[in-house]
Amino acid sequence: MGNDAEQNTYINVHITDIPEFSSSSDYQYSPGDFGTCNLEESKIFDRNFLPAFYSLLFLIGIIGNVLVMFVLLRNKHKLQSTDIFILNLAIADILLVLTLPFWASQAFSGWLFGGILCKIVGSLFKVNFYAGIFLLACISWDRYLSVVYAVQMFKKHRSNLIYWICLAVWCACLALCIPDVMYFKAEYDYRTNLTICQPSFPASTSKMWKTIMTSIFHILGFLLPFCGMVYCYAHIFHTLLKSNGFKKQRALQLVIAVVVAFFLCWTPYNIVAFVDTLVMLEVVPVSCNLTHNIDTALSVTSGLCYFHCCLNPFLYVFIGAKFKNYFIELLRQASCMCPNFMEQYVKRKYSARSSTWSESGDTSLSRI
Repeated sequence: MGNDAEQNTYINVHITDIPEFSSSSDYQYSPGDFGTCNLEESKIFDRNFLPAFYSLLFLIGIIGNVLVMFVLLRNKHKLQSTDIFILNLAIADILLVLTLPFWASQAFSGWLFGGILCKIVGSLFKVNFYAGIFLLACISWDRYLSVVYAVQMFKKHRSNLIYWICLAVWCACLALCIPDVMYFKAEYDYRTNLTICQPSFPASTSKMWKTIMTSIFHILGFLLPFCGMVYCYAHIFHTLLKSNGFKKQRALQLVIAVVVAFFLCWTPYNIVAFVDTLVMLEVVPVSCNLTHNIDTALSVTSGLCYFHCCLNPFLYVFIGAKFKNYFIELLRQASCMCPNFMEQYVKRKYSARSSTWSESGDTSLSRI
C-alpha cells in the first residue's frame, strides 16, 4: 500500500477492547511513528484471553439476568421503586452480554457480521454504561428522599412516575449513543489484516469528536453521577446515625452493594480511558511501550466492565433477603430441590408492600 494511502488510514492497534476507546494509536499518525512497534504481542493476548473470557461471561450473564427478570416479573404486583430500577438494570446488562459473542469472534478472526450489526453492537456498550450509572443515580436519589425526607416515590398515585423516569433514562442513553451509531463502521485494518468494527471519524474532525465523546463519557457518565451518589449516601448515613436506624435499613445493604460493585468494576476502565485521552491530546508523549500497555490495560479493564453484568444477580441472591426467598420458592415449585430442604430457608411470607430486595422495603424514617 502506498505511502499516501497509509497516511490517510486510521491506525487501530487494539482490535478487541470496548470500541470507543481503542487506544491512543487509534488516531492518525504517519507510518514512521509506529514503524518499529510490534503489534503481534497485543494481538496474541487478545486472541488468547478475550474469546474464552467473553464466552464464559455471556453464559453467566444471560442465565443470571434472565432469572432476575423472571423472578421480578413473576412478582410484579409487589414491586417497589427500587425493584423497578433494578429490573431495568437487568435489561441493560442483558443487552450488553448479548454483544459478547460478537466481540469474542472479532478477537479471534475479525468482524464477520456486516456494517449494520457493527453499529448496533458497537453502540450497546454505551447504552449499558449510561443506563447503569443513571439508574443507580435514580436509586440513590430514591433512597435519599425515603430516608432523609421520608418521601416514598412509589405510591399508588405516583406509580407512573417511576416508569416515566425509566423511559427518560433510556431515551437519554439512546441520545448519547447517536455519534456511535453514526460513526461505527466495519473496515479493513491493513496492520492487523482483519476487518474490524470500530469508530471511524472524518480525518478533519477526528480529534474533535474523540475529545467530545470521551469528555461526555468521563464527566456526564461517571464523575457527575458519582458525586451525586456520594452526596446522597453521605446524607443517608448522617441521618441514620442520628436516628440509630442502621439495623432497620436493610434495604440499603443491597443498594450500597450494587453501587459499590458498579464503581469497583468501572473505575479501572475509566482511569485507563482517561490516560488514553491524555495521550490522544498529546498531554502525555506517545511511545510504543505506552501504547502496548494501554492496549493491554483496556482489554483487562473492559473485561472487568463486562464482568459487572454477571455480578449483580449474585448480589441479589446473597444480599437481597426477599429476592432470595422468592428464588428458593421458585425452585421449590419447579421441584428442583428437596421440599424439606426448602422449608429450612423459606421461613415466612412477606407482605406485598415489602421490597423484593430486603426485609424492609420502606426505608423512611417513620419505620425506623
